Amino acid sequence: MPMKLGRNDPCWCGSGKKYKKCHLTREKQQPARPWEVDAHIWARSKSGECLHVGPAAGTVCGKPAIGSHTVPRKMLKLIARNGHVYRHSATLQDLKKTQGQLSVKLIGVNDASVLPVFCQTHDSDAFSPLEQARFTGTREQCFLLAYRALCHEFSKKAEVLNSIPAMKDFDRGKPLPQQVSIQMTMDALAQGYSLSMRDMDEHKKQFDLMLAAGDYAEIRAYAVTLGNLPEILCSGAIYSECDFAGQPLQDLGDHSKKMELITFSLIATDSGGAFVFAWHSSGDAVCRPLATSLDKLTDDELPHAIVRFVLEFCENHYLKPDWWDKTDLNVRDTLTNRLQTSASPWKVRATTCLIDDGLRAISWKVTGRSWL
Repeated sequence: MPMKLGRNDPCWCGSGKKYKKCHLTREKQQPARPWEVDAHIWARSKSGECLHVGPAAGTVCGKPAIGSHTVPRKMLKLIARNGHVYRHSATLQDLKKTQGQLSVKLIGVNDASVLPVFCQTHDSDAFSPLEQARFTGTREQCFLLAYRALCHEFSKKAEVLNSIPAMKDFDRGKPLPQQVSIQMTMDALAQGYSLSMRDMDEHKKQFDLMLAAGDYAEIRAYAVTLGNLPEILCSGAIYSECDFAGQPLQDLGDHSKKMELITFSLIATDSGGAFVFAWHSSGDAVCRPLATSLDKLTDDELPHAIVRFVLEFCENHYLKPDWWDKTDLNVRDTLTNRLQTSASPWKVRATTCLIDDGLRAISWKVTGRSWL
């Protein structure tokens, strides 16, 4: 609880403003409404600069970014119903309606997975080896999948970090104890995202160097090809915590070490689909054991492990409506509950979260496995 302050003293929240200009009458102000918070988040996600590597070493393009699809629109169309796919919605308005529980919501394929990450030129030209050619799991294609996922995660984390000062103002209209709690929560969130961005920036520099040189020798990947079109498509990047056997991979609470990053993509291909892990060779000690633990599973077990992983760790995923609607309600609830943990920065994830839980939601056939 803040101590008693004079009107001209620095505010207890650490904003740098005088108390009278900050929190003195905060509890009497108009409370923030859920739509207001959602509008702020939406506005922040609609503008940005191109993150593609720039003309000089260590720079980015910097041109105004367009809405780039992190999951290609042509792939989303394959699982869509009337031009729409499902996503798990986590806006404050939706969460208020569902008492904090995630739910699926239709979104048009033109809007799904869109984020201002690349300019018009780089969004089109840089990814043509991935978008315009048949996917065969080449080193360049795996790199481009990883680079797109990395830039998406980089942009999202930067967006959250830059939004925290504005989000701290959403404690208005709350009693003092709640103001204190909100400010402490936002400060903790800022610290966590700052540390994450510290390491994310290092990873992006490594990938930028590969892209600028056109040399992908340092990319590592593990790909699983599927004979079916996946009912789930995704793109993401995480600091992996545990493998599919329940073994810890790195301690995310140890801020003295660089956190190793692995990217993943679940995509549609000409022959069905593919799931791809990709990472920089410097992360082998953490990332390779994760991929190896997946590779140790049988062809029957592996597809369900992929589903567990995606719903456990990836918010940027999209579902085939016809499949989701026909899936047993208990199965849907179990899958959504996995994401509920991922969506909350305060819930502790068990290292055993990827071990087989017996759930069988899909019927994909593994047709191949490969390493780079």
